[in-house]
Amino acid sequence: MYILNLKTAEIIDHFREDFYSKVYPYLILSTSCELKLLKDILDIDEITFNDCLEFDENIKLDLFDNYDFLSLNTCELSGNEAKIEEVNMYLSDNFILVICEKDNFLYDYVKSMILNNSKIQKHYNPSNLFKISYLIIKNIIIHEFENLEKVEDMILDLEDEIMEGTDDEHILKINYIRSLTRILVKNTRPLLYLGDRILKDNFRYLKYNDMKRSNLDNLQSIDFGIDKLYNFALSTRELADKLLDIYSSKVAEQTNDIITKLTLLTAISAPLTIITGIYGMNFKFMPELNLYYGYPLTIGIMFIIVLCGIIIFKIKKLL
Repeated sequence: MYILNLKTAEIIDHFREDFYSKVYPYLILSTSCELKLLKDILDIDEITFNDCLEFDENIKLDLFDNYDFLSLNTCELSGNEAKIEEVNMYLSDNFILVICEKDNFLYDYVKSMILNNSKIQKHYNPSNLFKISYLIIKNIIIHEFENLEKVEDMILDLEDEIMEGTDDEHILKINYIRSLTRILVKNTRPLLYLGDRILKDNFRYLKYNDMKRSNLDNLQSIDFGIDKLYNFALSTRELADKLLDIYSSKVAEQTNDIITKLTLLTAISAPLTIITGIYGMNFKFMPELNLYYGYPLTIGIMFIIVLCGIIIFKIKKLL
């Protein structure tokens, strides 16, 4: 647990029951297991407390008298898996509480924000907390953009591999990337609800008339960023779906190439078949059979026919 007193710049890296005073603003970072230590001190209600303890795919923005509760999911690309993790935030007039697990990227971000508190204004005003919450939400959106960029790079790399030649592993990679993009779209779509609710409902940081205009601009930029993120997720999913078309087209191209070569082979061997058919007949009088060099001559003619066929098809660029 990390706690920063925004007015005194005091940093507390362990829980202390007497740390909290309503006259001071705080930025608090906690895991879900540590939240029980803060429940009574920050007067956290039972419903949102239980939501923080259990993973829930639903994004929530609940407005209370004492704070606004925000719950959303982040995606972490780890190896060959997309790991969905929950992030919860309590936004109050005098504290911001961020709850996430230590392996979440946001934990390191908020921790760094607390430890490098010189970047945060020490002279408190209500806008400070909004700026911090804005930076945190913005970082989440940026992180999701980075995830989509990674997936886009994977798609482009796989597309280059397929264009060089297909194999059985490619279809497995395509199915994996397609499932990955669907997870990202599914995880991004609910954020649209969040952006709309922040602007339409009586969000806490829009209550201060003296800061409403600047806060509204920032919140609108968040809503705009979410829209861009969702559109990017959709376009990435479309790219992934096109991989299957590219793969099918490349397989069909390779199949057509094989069929073409077999057809050319048939065309070249057709005269040979005719010759062998003729000399396989049981006629009594076949003058060529009495020639001393008849056999090598026939083999030579057959070789010349094959060679001429290859040269003709090479000139026509069919081979």
